[in-house]
Amino acid sequence: MAEDVPEEYFADLISNVSHANGVFRLTFAQQEVDNTVRPVVRVLLPANQLQNAVRSITGAATEIREKVQAQMDEQADGVEAGDDAMGEPAAEDAKETKKKK
Repeated sequence: MAEDVPEEYFADLISNVSHANGVFRLTFAQQEVDNTVRPVVRVLLPANQLQNAVRSITGAATEIREKVQAQMDEQADGVEAGDDAMGEPAAEDAKETKKKK
């Protein structure tokens, strides 16, 4: 089952895009400390699938952005209302319950 997991690469930019014979070649790279660019991996996409791939990435990025924004809004609303995100410790709740009895 572990062999089903694809390899992962970290890249913080696309250093080159080229097209030949109906295939787009996207070279992903890393920006090094001395501002040099080091290629990490090249992805080959059939030209007729490039638009679908870009659309999928854009859709996923939009969905993630919306979820993060919703979480930030919820946290901001909680702070404004004076809510304590952590709540009361269970031991403290038990003491309060005993005091009330």
